[in-house]
Amino acid sequence: MIFHPALLTVLRVALGLVFIVASFDKIQHPESFATNIANYRLLPYRLINVSAVVLPWIEIVTGSLLVLGLWIRAAGILTCGMLVTFIAAISQALLRDLDISCGCFSTDPADHRMTRWTLYWNIIWLGWGMIVVRYHKLQYTLWDILFKRSRPIRSGALDP
Repeated sequence: MIFHPALLTVLRVALGLVFIVASFDKIQHPESFATNIANYRLLPYRLINVSAVVLPWIEIVTGSLLVLGLWIRAAGILTCGMLVTFIAAISQALLRDLDISCGCFSTDPADHRMTRWTLYWNIIWLGWGMIVVRYHKLQYTLWDILFKRSRPIRSGALDP
């Protein structure tokens, strides 16, 4: 399966923007995000605050790398790893009928209650990430735009 470079770029930038936007409220309200994390009832108490402070910064850096087209494979793999973790956390919360906010884009518990659509969107984004990691060929990236070498035009004839 081969994807057009423009489509890969759209998927890469869109996925990066999702992670950048998702990080804003978490960075501004780490204490509320810590509460969101605790509501999943997965992490030991000692890891909740550290996760609430570190995770949004990983999201914004990874998202920025994807948008800029820098270290795409590494950023894509990290993004996919985070999405697998989010999918597992969301799935167990849904299976346990926890009526909680996902904490995805807002730390306000009343803003967005977790539903199956929360899970579905994360699965879709994981698919985008896997496509980007597997098929991206470093076209339409910041590196490509800034440092692209001019290529000589070949006439098709052999020069002596």
